[in-house]
Amino acid sequence: MKSLWKEFIKYAVPSVIGMMVSALYIVVDGIFVGRGVGASALASINIALPVTTLMIAITMMITMGGAAVTSIKFGQNKYDEGNNIFLESLFLIVVITGILSVVGVFFPEGLAKMLGASNELAKGTAEYLRYYLMFGLGFSGSLALSAFVRNDGNPKLAMIALIVGAITNIVLDYMFIFIFNYGIVGAAIASGLGQLSSVFLLLSHFFRNQGKLKLYIPQLKKSELIRILKAGTPEFIVQVSPAVSVFVFNQVIMRRIGEVGIASFSIIGYISVVLIALFIGISQGIQPLLSYNYGKENYKKVNKVFKMGVKTNFTASLIIYLIILVLGEKIISIFNSDKTLIKLTFDAMVIYAFSFIIASINIVNINYYQSTEKPKIANIISASRGLVFTVVFVIILPLIIEDIGIWTSIILAEICTLLFSLYLINIKKIAINKN
Repeated sequence: MKSLWKEFIKYAVPSVIGMMVSALYIVVDGIFVGRGVGASALASINIALPVTTLMIAITMMITMGGAAVTSIKFGQNKYDEGNNIFLESLFLIVVITGILSVVGVFFPEGLAKMLGASNELAKGTAEYLRYYLMFGLGFSGSLALSAFVRNDGNPKLAMIALIVGAITNIVLDYMFIFIFNYGIVGAAIASGLGQLSSVFLLLSHFFRNQGKLKLYIPQLKKSELIRILKAGTPEFIVQVSPAVSVFVFNQVIMRRIGEVGIASFSIIGYISVVLIALFIGISQGIQPLLSYNYGKENYKKVNKVFKMGVKTNFTASLIIYLIILVLGEKIISIFNSDKTLIKLTFDAMVIYAFSFIIASINIVNINYYQSTEKPKIANIISASRGLVFTVVFVIILPLIIEDIGIWTSIILAEICTLLFSLYLINIKKIAINKN
């Protein structure tokens, strides 16, 4: 058991650090934009979030799907087939996110209007989208390569690359916003250049032949491309759900509270990105162990790793919620010094953040089924969590209990998702016993 914990730590710790650092790209933008540009710029970035999240969701869908299948192939000692899956994943990422980036660069104003930006926020939203998506392939490349490099036995390089990117981003954010006064555009460019620095460092893994994965022109096979997308669909739903829920939240908040409510929700979003990144990092860290042992048909070990993930995430969520209760106002004040905004955000955050305790378990559940190539169950749980329960509750609850219903909706959504997951697991057990 001790050796299994060592394996768990080997992959989970660098994955968590990598995900937390990736979240810093977004959070640092928020701090610098909030302090250096203003609350309206924060609101503009929040309006743009569904598009940027969509690009990340597509990337992670292909990455985690490809990583799961590659690990399973390696567990079956089919290394050439696994390497080709990796290369096909990169091909899909370049094509799909490349198209999205082109649309964003050339038609940002239209996207801003589609996202519901008001006349006051439309210009800032469009500017952020154009320059953020100009570096779209850099963002996608950093996320994808870090996951594959980690799975290829080099989690430390994956972690270091993301740290280097974060430091680059922080330095450039300060220069572009406070020294050169580039405003919201400077924040987008700084993030893009930070991600590109991560990509260049990650590529050294392949140039130095440090693992099993190699770079060459892949053999594109329709069946394998579909398999990658199927295996990764649950991750897509996990990643894109925030984009959908943020869009709906923004519409409800704008009608009930106004632009100050959007700015408040934006700050909650920045804080949530870091905290959810912790849970996702642990889940993605156990993915290589789950998939590899599943390929080896070592199901006892698979179950042990799964339980480790649940215990670790749940414990972390309790600690995080206590920190928010004690230090919440101080954390929020980092983004903006307006006392009214801080009070509004803290009151909402205390309610909203309770959902993380349940979300920590739901995220591991989804990752388990994805890593063991059971996409149907993972898809149902993912869709229920982010696209059904959250949207339904955020629309209905404010009509019943007014503004507090906005922040309570996410808690009920996570609880319903967990109960539904337990129901699906019991149904599956009954079906297996009957057979």
